[in-house]
Amino acid sequence: MSKTNKDLTHGNPLKVLTAFYIPMLIGNIVQQFYSMADSIIIGQFVGKGPFAAIGATMPVLNIMIVVIIGFTMGLSICTARYVGAKNTQKVRDIVGTAFFIAAVLAAALMVLGISFAKPVLQMIHTPEDILEDAKTYLVYNFATCIGPIAYNMFSNILRSTGDSRNPLAALIISSVLNILLDLVFVLAFHWGVAGVAIATGISQIVSAVYCVWVLHHRNTEYWCRKENLGFHRDIILDVLKFGMPVAASRLFTSLGAVYIQSLINSYGSTVVAGYTAASKLDQLALYSLISIGSAISTYSGQNIGARKPQRVKQGIRASWILCAASSILFGGLLFFSGGSMVRLFISGEQKETIEVAVSFLKAVTPFYLIGGGMYIYMEAMRGLGEVVIPMAGSFTELIAKVAAAFILSRQFSYQTLWFAWPIGWILSFAVLAVYYYAFLWKKSSLLLTDDSEKDSSFE
Repeated sequence: MSKTNKDLTHGNPLKVLTAFYIPMLIGNIVQQFYSMADSIIIGQFVGKGPFAAIGATMPVLNIMIVVIIGFTMGLSICTARYVGAKNTQKVRDIVGTAFFIAAVLAAALMVLGISFAKPVLQMIHTPEDILEDAKTYLVYNFATCIGPIAYNMFSNILRSTGDSRNPLAALIISSVLNILLDLVFVLAFHWGVAGVAIATGISQIVSAVYCVWVLHHRNTEYWCRKENLGFHRDIILDVLKFGMPVAASRLFTSLGAVYIQSLINSYGSTVVAGYTAASKLDQLALYSLISIGSAISTYSGQNIGARKPQRVKQGIRASWILCAASSILFGGLLFFSGGSMVRLFISGEQKETIEVAVSFLKAVTPFYLIGGGMYIYMEAMRGLGEVVIPMAGSFTELIAKVAAAFILSRQFSYQTLWFAWPIGWILSFAVLAVYYYAFLWKKSSLLLTDDSEKDSSFE
């Protein structure tokens, strides 16, 4: 096994998860710099309108992202299980199949995204003064979608082998490139939102190429041979089995986000701009919690593949420690300093826009611990191969969030609309936690019987 690949089936679970989680956390934060760099440069050098236009496209782009994540999660879970079981041949089949999936998915999303960009933006009531910029940003993002598709697939295959460092290196390289291209395309060429979208697309393609290069040259034991390339029916079926419930649940969640965005859009471009600025910071913080979920998913997959269910329980307890630390650090920072931080995106003179952003951060940050717990149970179950209950948890979050947003927006002002986020987290967390503690470990004899040596290093 390569020096960058970590075997998550041995050692103290807290130490192992922390060492695996930190590069993933840094990587996810760096990845957010793509959109943050776009927003900062547009907000500071072009204006509030184009900045709001980028924000208005986020729910639509999230639909593309969740489709990618569905296939990515399927590949990731399958890879982690075969790595844990020491089945190198199957891992090579997965890598070979990933090329096939990436090509087909990119072609489909490109055609659909470019064709329906403007109708979808009109459907969600995007304000007329930002509609054309929003359409331009969407079209260029879909035109370069091969970048995020290939990066997400191959970086997650690397992570499933235990390598969380090279995906981080790929993101650092591409983020620096993205910022440089943003400055050139916006300040020198004056391409506006098209410039930042093109810069992001080029940078993501570079990150994907780097991950493929690493697999080829540094993880040769897992690199696909000629016979591994193409359509492997058993791999496709496994990817669909584990990934499509993820994609379906996140797709419906994103459709809910589109509806909520339409509610926000109805308050005008000032509220849209304020929410966009706050959501950039919120997503940055949430990725610290999502990274914990991703780490426990890979950890659970490897350990269940190695038939060590006791370590899964220990890993989930360790995840709560990481979750508490991240929630306090990032939640506290945004709760007390959010007003200063949103000035990265909007000038201090736009006081009303800043007030909108602060109201959002004050409403959601105290509930980060519950949101993090939701991600822990959801992703741990997916790593174990449980697909139905995590999907139920996602649907619970969606229904609760959309219903709360509808009621709060009709009865009160936009400030109360923000509480739809924690309401969704709380109810979803309740569903997942009850199932985990009351039913999961009683349901499966595989999880009750640890055929390997008991590992009590965490206890």
